[in-house]
Amino acid sequence: MTRIIRSILLFFFLVVFLWRCKEKYVSPYKSTGTGYLVVEGYITGNGPTQFTLSRTVDLSGNGVIPPETKASVQVEGDDNSVFPLTEQGNGIYVRSSMGLNTTTKYRLRIKTSDGKEYLSDAVMYKKTPAIDSVSWTYNGTEGIKLYVNTHDPANATHYYLWQYNETWQYTAPEQSLYKYLRNQNEVVYRPYSEQIYTCWKNAASTKLFLGNSTKLTQDVIYLQQLDQIPANTQPLGILFSILVNQYALTEDGYNFLTLMQKNTESLGSIFDAQPSALRGNIHCLTNPSEQVIGFVSAGTLEQKRLFIYRSQVPDWRYYTSCSLKDTLVGLDSASLIQFFAQQSYIPLEQHYARGGPPDGWTSNVISCADCRLQGGTTTKPDYWPN
Repeated sequence: MTRIIRSILLFFFLVVFLWRCKEKYVSPYKSTGTGYLVVEGYITGNGPTQFTLSRTVDLSGNGVIPPETKASVQVEGDDNSVFPLTEQGNGIYVRSSMGLNTTTKYRLRIKTSDGKEYLSDAVMYKKTPAIDSVSWTYNGTEGIKLYVNTHDPANATHYYLWQYNETWQYTAPEQSLYKYLRNQNEVVYRPYSEQIYTCWKNAASTKLFLGNSTKLTQDVIYLQQLDQIPANTQPLGILFSILVNQYALTEDGYNFLTLMQKNTESLGSIFDAQPSALRGNIHCLTNPSEQVIGFVSAGTLEQKRLFIYRSQVPDWRYYTSCSLKDTLVGLDSASLIQFFAQQSYIPLEQHYARGGPPDGWTSNVISCADCRLQGGTTTKPDYWPN
């Protein structure tokens, strides 16, 4: 559940300031020097296990969540198996895979750099049902809504958590076929390996997506909505993909995340549910009275990817253009230095005088021709269609 709890923590302690009261609110919360430890993640054996450790912030803080670094983190089984996680930086601890089984219970052990030790309760390693399908609907006003569908033939799961990672392809408004070499003060052809016209951008889910089938006679989840792509926006400009991750939860794990969801999404009205204490299944062995925020669950990971082409939605009206008209830059050294040396303009293609040889370079501001400046990368994902 990477990034979900991190984005939630600030709301947990600041929500009281968002109630619409006329009198000044004095919080009874007394922060410790470094804040409470926050643990977010999910133990799985058939995919990457990732936990993010951080600390809560003071009410008077600037909103930056401090990561908990240089900790020792490991998954332990009641069969005496031990699986250490490796720190990746910024409080993120990862292991690519583990040989886990559904007959064993697992827990998480954490030793922080200040000598404190934390341990979660041992939890069942649940088998997650397969995702039946990832589907979508289109409405010209609302855009595209994305859904997940699943069921458990054994009628044994009932509680579910979903996360997703989205990727989409897009282009810059104009294509730069040439590049400027500052040391030589010349413009040369841009090789394809250095193209900056086509990019791919990624976005991960930042909300909790929970579902349960406890009120149904069968363990079925149908049309559980995940994300929504606003109409005529960039993600479906060319090709869009969503990878859905599905996890099975215990009832306790589901209740913890539901309470967290209510604490963060019910804001702004005196009739909203008031913030509740988040008490998970992780404890401080060094100081049993110290609160720890987080809930460790374990189970197999199920995934399914969906692609949506722009051609599947013919009236998707997304277009991109430059705010400035192209500028003709002369071939002389002074013109090249004036426009290109400061990296404010970028050459696009050669410009030819009518019936004559090249007389300059068509150019525009870099933001018009470098797709990376919109947050993407020119590296094509391995799973992307040709």
